Amino acid sequence: MITKESPLEGMNMGTVTTVAIRELPGLHTIDLRVAPGSSSQAAVAEALGTDLPGKPGDIREISISSGGEAHVLCLAPDWWLIVGFQEAEQKLAALQLKNDYHFSVVDVSGQRTTIELEGPNVREVLAHLWDQDLREKSFPIASVSQGLMAKSPVSVCHIAPFRYRVMVRSSFALHLWKALADAAEEYVNNEIR
Repeated sequence: MITKESPLEGMNMGTVTTVAIRELPGLHTIDLRVAPGSSSQAAVAEALGTDLPGKPGDIREISISSGGEAHVLCLAPDWWLIVGFQEAEQKLAALQLKNDYHFSVVDVSGQRTTIELEGPNVREVLAHLWDQDLREKSFPIASVSQGLMAKSPVSVCHIAPFRYRVMVRSSFALHLWKALADAAEEYVNNEIR
């Protein structure tokens, strides 16, 4: 296994009493492409032990043996990211050997890093940089959206109440971190006082 380098070296700031921002380096990420509604998709879902979310923008949490968090993000009708599920690649590789199923699996872990934001002020911080509506009715828990944040291409995931993950290409990570830190400064500084 290749060790993935962290573009932010595990940076973090703040606390969850206002807003905490931390890098989650090295999350194993698999890019999956398969025709929706096909026998290949059904076989993939069976191999992974979970149905793939069917609607772009949806997230499904996966139970994994290690006890960590893993998610399947639906980015398009035939495109998913599997995040944090280390065994996914091996399970799908075994399925590909059968030659009965057609799908693409690529390890894209080195492309991105993940910045997690958590705390009661997280929406205010993200609203400084994200044009999309973050209110619960528009962007509920278990949702993912793609767009630009501080001119950086990102995927924003609403993981839990007051907890979001921003997946950003490694080359944009430091730029985005600085923008998020600047947006969070008032909350972090008020916490210290």
